[in-house]
Amino acid sequence: QDVDDADEHNTDEQIPVDAGPDEESEDDEEIEDAIQVFEENEASSQMAKVSHMLRNPMFTELMENVRKQKDDQLQLEPGQQLTEDDEEYQLIHRCNSLVQEIDEEILIIHRYARDIYAKKFPELHEIVPNPMDYMQVVQRVGNTKDLSQIDFTDILPNTAIMAITVTASMTAGQSLPAQELDNVTAACDEAFQLNDCKRDVLLYLESRMSGLAPNLSALLGAALAAKLITAAGGLLNLARMPAQNIMLIGSYKKSMLGFAQHGPQGGLILHSDIVGGTSRDYQNRAIKLVAGKCGLAARVDSFHESPLGQVGTQLREKILQALAKAQEPPPAKQKKPLEKPDDKARPRRGGKRLRTQKEKYGRSDFQKDANRLMFGTACEEDITQEAYGVGFGMAGKDSKSGRIRTNEGKRKALDQLPAIKRQRLAAAAGQRDSGMSSSLAF
Repeated sequence: QDVDDADEHNTDEQIPVDAGPDEESEDDEEIEDAIQVFEENEASSQMAKVSHMLRNPMFTELMENVRKQKDDQLQLEPGQQLTEDDEEYQLIHRCNSLVQEIDEEILIIHRYARDIYAKKFPELHEIVPNPMDYMQVVQRVGNTKDLSQIDFTDILPNTAIMAITVTASMTAGQSLPAQELDNVTAACDEAFQLNDCKRDVLLYLESRMSGLAPNLSALLGAALAAKLITAAGGLLNLARMPAQNIMLIGSYKKSMLGFAQHGPQGGLILHSDIVGGTSRDYQNRAIKLVAGKCGLAARVDSFHESPLGQVGTQLREKILQALAKAQEPPPAKQKKPLEKPDDKARPRRGGKRLRTQKEKYGRSDFQKDANRLMFGTACEEDITQEAYGVGFGMAGKDSKSGRIRTNEGKRKALDQLPAIKRQRLAAAAGQRDSGMSSSLAF
């Protein structure tokens, strides 16, 4: 029995067998570098901290719900409109605020990427102010020095491409380390994911506009109405806005890089088909008209009136009529006939004062005769002796008297007097009708 116990004890305490070379190699491969693992974890943690929204389970659940219902049509009876008690309305209201939250998250990511990439290209954010365009350019450029080989035509206009190429050749920035460049690239990828989520939310809202805002959709279209409502923060906020604020919804500062900019200034209203179909000279007028009618349509939808969109259709027709009337050419000028002449005799002023004034300033008979000429006779002698051609005219050539300044009344009175009395009067008055008269009376 003791021997058996000893054998059992020996079997329990067996000497371990040496491991083979294959098992030793597997144990060696499982050992990892602690420093490398720490750096990888640190890098992954830094990339994950950029966007908190993508790591939020509520946001993920909401986006899954939106993507499921995005392609489904809204089942409503004719003339029925969504109300606040419907579950679909609550989801639409949540999506309106969600779009603004996504925009804010994109701005945070843009600020993070701009702060890091400013070491490489500090002037880029001034040339490309749009966040999404900025991050697309950053992802394409990376640490490339020669930007002339990169194609930006699908992102930026030609003026911005030229400015980026010229500025990059003169910038004082330096290449980024690999770790920082990876962080910027990961941040840009997150921004693109959020932008895709925003597009899905807008597509869902666009499919629900016929039940939420039928009049606004009839005025602007479902796509633009969805963007306008989400940018305003909801249908109720849009209904409370004045027209001058609705004009500026969705507008952002543009950098024209020293180039002149002509044309209307506006936000989302500028993308309306009514404004786009108007000539350039009347686009500002069209923007004001559309903004004012959008406020009216939003108020009608907020009170759940006109569920078939008749008010929105009428407002659209009024805008088109007003623009057509404004663009009509002015009427041609018509020749007006002359007015009927006034042939009525005008009253003339008379009286002793007027007759005295006429006698004082009126022309004498001698002046009238001096201005007259007899045709067919020789030229008369120049009385001024300066060869001015001034003469007496027909003065003194009257066939009746042959005298200058003859007074018919006085002559007739003298003819009726006796000769003696006539001579006395002539002597007393010193009047001499001719050189043959004498002052002596006989």
